[in-house]
Amino acid sequence: MPLLQPTSPGPVACHTLAELIHALGPRTEVAQELGVVYRTLTLRMQKPETATLDELQRLAVLAKLDLEQVFQLAVYQMQNPSEIPASQPGRPSRQH
Repeated sequence: MPLLQPTSPGPVACHTLAELIHALGPRTEVAQELGVVYRTLTLRMQKPETATLDELQRLAVLAKLDLEQVFQLAVYQMQNPSEIPASQPGRPSRQH
């Protein structure tokens, strides 16, 4: 069940924690708002099971969602692994 991320101009369906983080804006800015470094944010997007409860709580506040909703996105992503969204439109999500 997709969740709607209310802070964007239009509703954005998010199925995973990575999609939610991506929908919040540029990763450098999201990382700064969450109080983590860019690399940590990228790891959380790739492996949501590494996120701490405190990080999930801060993400919920930033996204204006309930902690339970953010937790559900993380669990869904852990059960259904997929590629994380590209950091910028038109760029591949992985660079070799």
